[in-house]
Order: sequence, then structure tokens, then C-alpha cells
Amino acid sequence: MEDRELCYSIIYDCAEKGAFSNLSLNQKGVDDFVRAAVYGTLTYVYAEDHIINKSAGKDVSSLDPKVRTILRFGVWQLFFSDKVPDYAAVNTSVELAKKYAGRASGMVNAVLRKIALIPKEQRDLTNDKSPEAAFSLKPEIYGLIKKSYGKERAPSIARALLKPSPLAIRVNTLKTDKPTLASELELEGFEVSLSSLSEDALIIRPSGDSPSIENSIAYKNGDFMVQGEGAQMASIIASPSEGMRMLDCCAAPGGKSTHLAQLTNNKADITALDINASRVKLIDDNARRLGITSITAKVADSVTYKDVEGFDLILCDAPCSGLGLIGSKPDIRLTITYDRIEQIRQKQRLILDNMAGMVKDGGVLVYSTCTINKAENEDQVTWFTEEHKEFITESQRTFFPDQDGCEGFFVARLRRNNG
Repeated sequence: MEDRELCYSIIYDCAEKGAFSNLSLNQKGVDDFVRAAVYGTLTYVYAEDHIINKSAGKDVSSLDPKVRTILRFGVWQLFFSDKVPDYAAVNTSVELAKKYAGRASGMVNAVLRKIALIPKEQRDLTNDKSPEAAFSLKPEIYGLIKKSYGKERAPSIARALLKPSPLAIRVNTLKTDKPTLASELELEGFEVSLSSLSEDALIIRPSGDSPSIENSIAYKNGDFMVQGEGAQMASIIASPSEGMRMLDCCAAPGGKSTHLAQLTNNKADITALDINASRVKLIDDNARRLGITSITAKVADSVTYKDVEGFDLILCDAPCSGLGLIGSKPDIRLTITYDRIEQIRQKQRLILDNMAGMVKDGGVLVYSTCTINKAENEDQVTWFTEEHKEFITESQRTFFPDQDGCEGFFVARLRRNNG
């Protein structure tokens, strides 16, 4: 029961107290089952609630938070895991209820036993008409995807977001190369494959004998940066050159800043901003680990930051809803709302508006997000070029989890006309 008690504790903290799952799971002794159970339960939380509502005869929101957590965890084991027998899912959930929810153990037992009676062939919810059941998404969030891509395309995208993106790293070509790094990681127990998107990326699959990727010898030696394939495309599309003066205006933890440095052989002048001092330290720490000296990290607000000299290239990886990441960061699925996205869109516009005046004539502005919501992506580019007619859009592309096999990500490249 120790593993299940740990699962219950982490799920409860994330769903009821707003804790971050990735930080909670970075504990010693967290095994594959705990990791899968936490991510799985949080990913399928709206589908679990849909099932519980139908079986319990009352809305999940009216239940005691401890009972709610135990039922969600139990339903995940019954419906979405093929590793746990039904009887074990029910019995261990009842034991958790006895310990943490007292008198409610009888209700937990009754609800889960009723759910366990549902035939296996009826447990596939992928064609359910409710987006909560089919894709574990709030209707308002699924509505954004459907509005962006249409009712025919939206299900494929939403379904792909139920699965975590592959773990990608970016080879630090200032220190090593792909074949050498791949061999070193394989010796540490990792399965390594090539990326189909980014030239400098490797896809990592940990094994039972391997350490976490950030505890590997190669990581400590600065041979790579953990960075999604989609995120790597932002710096590649930016296409920086040696000697450029560049700004990464929303830079922490430094993935794109260090990539820009790498692509320019550590021979550029890069300013990296973040509003939070502790996150600026992450930029410095990563640059130091990677052996990069061309980055100056500063605490600054990208909405108000000014530089009179101007930049050849500005990379604006703006704050966003993070909808492209929810397969790997299920916490976003729980907390994001339409109203919150509207607030974020206003922040994006403030940042873009401020950055426009610091791009040199003939210079480039790259706008990127880790969302698939067109209102935060293409619509913002359209707004920007209408407000700032000196800019033209050279390219824009969305990377999709179902088509490209990576996190959802958007990159637009704009150029400021001379004169």
C-alpha cells in the first residue's frame, strides 16, 4: 500500500492544493507505477469525474476532497490502466478510504464495485459525445480546439494530448556530437533514437536501470539540454548568425537562449530576460553548465524593458495557455480556463507591442508559444502586423502532437522592413 498512499498524497496535493506534479514526483523512491498513476489520474480527471457522476448519483464536486481523490485514482486504475486487476483497484481504494476518509469507505466500495461491473468493451470512451469523457477536457477548452481546427480535425488533436510527448534533449554541439552523446547515454542505460524534426535532438526513453536524465553524467558534463522538439524549432527557424545582437525576452530556464548561442558557435551577443530573479539564476546555471559565455541574463519585465541600441533578432517565447504541453503537464488541464487565456492574450500583445520598437530595420522577430490555440498564435500575428505595418510575416507553423509526434508548438518569423 505504500506506493498507493504516495499516489493518493501527490494526486490530492495537485488536484486540491495546486501542487505541481513534476515537482512532487521528483522525490527519491518514486517508481514507474507511482509516476504513471499520478500522471494518468490527473490526465484523465474529467473522464474519471464523468464516470463517477454517472455511477455515484451525485456530482463529484459535492464530495469530500479526500473521497474525490480516492475515487478518481480508483477509476483510473479500472478504466485507464491495464496493469491493475479490478479487484485490486477496488480493494486498495477501500483501504485508502478507511485510512484517510473514515466512514466514506463504504461509499467508495459501493461506487467502485458498481463501476467495476461495467464490461471491458464498454470502457472505451473515445467516441463519447462528451469532451470530458472522450478527451478529458473541459468543454470550453475543447471548444477552443474545435474553433481553431474544425470538428473533423479537433478529435485527433485532443486525443493525442492524452499522451505525454517524447522526452527530447538537445545535443550541445559546442561540446559533443549526436553519435558520441547517444553512445554515452546508452552506456548509462537509456534508449536513444533520432528526432525527425530537430537536427540537434535525440529522443530518450529511460529504462528501469537508468537514472533520471538530469542525474546522468552527460547532463552534469553539459553535453545536452532537456528541451522539447517543438521548442527547439523556434531557434532553428530564427536562423541566427554569428555576431548578431539578440534578445530572448521570456528566456527562463534558458533553453532557447542557449540554443541561439549554440547555433552561433558562442559568438553572438545575447541578452536573456526573465521577470523572476530565481528563474534568471536558472538561465545562468544552464549557460555555465553548457559552457556558454555569450549570454547576459537580466531580471526585467518584457512588457516595459527598453534598449536604445536595438537587436538584430528578438525571440519572444511568450507566456501562453500551454495547451500544447498538457500531455506531459496534466496540471495545466486542471487549471486553465477561457478567462485565464483571455488575460494571457492581453499580456502577449503588451510584450509584442514593446518588442516591436527594439527590432532593428531589416531585423527579425520570432514569436513562439507552446499552445495550439489559434487565438494565441495566428490571430496574434495578424493583430501584430496590422498594428505594426513595418513588419511582414515570413513564415508561421504549428507543430502538432498527432502529426509531428512532439509537443504542440507554434513559431512565427517576422521581419521588419528597411526604412
